[in-house]
Amino acid sequence: MKNRRRELAEVRTALDALTQSGTDDPTILRELLEAVLMVGRGLELDQALQRIVEVAADVLDARYCALGVRGAELSLQAFVNTGIEPEIRQKMGPLPVGRGVLGELLHHPEVLRIRKLSDHPASVGFPPHHPPMDTFLGAPIIVRDELFGSIYLTEKQTAPEFTELDEKIVAVLAVAAGIAVDNARAFERAQARIRWMQVIADRGSEPLAGRQLDETLNGLCRDISALTGAIDVFVVTGNHVNGHTGAAPDVDGLLDVVDPGGEAVAGEMIERELHAGAHPWLRRGAHWVTVQPLQRGPDLLSAIVVTHASRRYWTGEEGAGLQGTARVASLALAYADQQQLERDLQMLEDRHRIGRDLHDLVIQRLFAIGMSLQTVQAGPESLDDRMDQVLRDLDATIAQIRTSIFDLQGLPGHSGAVTLRRRALDVVTQLAAHAPIVPSVAFHGPVDTLVPDVLAPHIEAVLREGISNALRHSGAEQIAIRIVADDVVTVEISDDGRGIPPDAVQSGLANLTCRAEECDGSFTVSSTPGDGTTLTWAAPLK
Repeated sequence: MKNRRRELAEVRTALDALTQSGTDDPTILRELLEAVLMVGRGLELDQALQRIVEVAADVLDARYCALGVRGAELSLQAFVNTGIEPEIRQKMGPLPVGRGVLGELLHHPEVLRIRKLSDHPASVGFPPHHPPMDTFLGAPIIVRDELFGSIYLTEKQTAPEFTELDEKIVAVLAVAAGIAVDNARAFERAQARIRWMQVIADRGSEPLAGRQLDETLNGLCRDISALTGAIDVFVVTGNHVNGHTGAAPDVDGLLDVVDPGGEAVAGEMIERELHAGAHPWLRRGAHWVTVQPLQRGPDLLSAIVVTHASRRYWTGEEGAGLQGTARVASLALAYADQQQLERDLQMLEDRHRIGRDLHDLVIQRLFAIGMSLQTVQAGPESLDDRMDQVLRDLDATIAQIRTSIFDLQGLPGHSGAVTLRRRALDVVTQLAAHAPIVPSVAFHGPVDTLVPDVLAPHIEAVLREGISNALRHSGAEQIAIRIVADDVVTVEISDDGRGIPPDAVQSGLANLTCRAEECDGSFTVSSTPGDGTTLTWAAPLK
């Protein structure tokens, strides 16, 4: 509101000066009002600048009009013009940089009227193919008390030279141009903030959505390049390039830029000019580098590295946006580190569980085999039967060790998945924790890859029911479990106990029959009193 009141005061002052000059022609005032309104129409800065020169040339009857935008060190960084044909403009060479009379307005920002350009002390002449110009009128464009640029008019067409009235009119147009430029710049700043905020919001949510770290960081580099016109953008952490817009560069060369002498640790943006020949990652004419450090702690050097062909003058919105993307990259890296830590802890937990399984299901069986061998040594009268039993126990133990090795290796690409082997072994370990005997478990075929997840709960239920019954009711000395995967998955639980009495209630086994029918499979019970029991549950692999 304060800026708006100041702008209106500037317009009022310019109009008062125009009135005091004796101008009361309603036609001139109406045309000037229409020009002011036309200048202020629209919000795109490039369009506003072009509209300013066109309106000024029309109102002041000038053949040529131009607007120079002030750059660094009182030079011109942009130049908009009207009246010069495109083919002539191409022959004129580079745009003006602010020397001669054009530079006079940059050093002395006030209205300047010249009858003949070549007679002015600051005149330096024109480049080849430049159209001849004599009469001149210029005025500074002030935006928020700062010199934005100047408007230049030449070759008055309806009079020998520009008049004092033209000075007053161009002053009004310059104030209106300043307001239009201020509005357009405010609009562009708002649009820039929206674009940066959109990038920060979109990329910041990707880690939680399960996107891979390199996808997020590479996408962030592409976004920064699009918003800043960068040649290359890299995300560097430690001695590794985590994200980039092109082929990954030489890391060693980048580290020299990220933290020369500890500058980047402070977290402030750093800009410097480099020689491309000394740095192979400076590509496609890049010479200037901007380094925005990440928030990764003082012990790990990390930053976003942005390259440009020339020095980049960062606006407040761009600087804040780059800092915001640096925070997004820092959070993405921290989240990836946390996920890796959780995976490492899960792996350690799995190793501990597998070690427990080896102790509970294998070492005890080896101890029992050793006891059997001692018995054979003490009483050789039943040597053949006992050796057969020892060999069977050794085969079962080898199968158990193989199962544990498979479980230790896990599935490639499924480090976080709970495999069927693990689930089966967990059930056996849980049920046999306080039992006098330890069941043997054997897997045949690619159980973890062929058996779909939908069958896993049914297989767990079969194991729990069959093992519980064998441990509580069979009086068996041995319990063997086989899980086989080929065309169907088969779960077999056998024991050498007393068998199932004919009058036994089989509610649990009936549930297993229902589960088999639900999976289009089968369930059978083979039991002979005094000769053990075998439960066989099978389901097709869909």
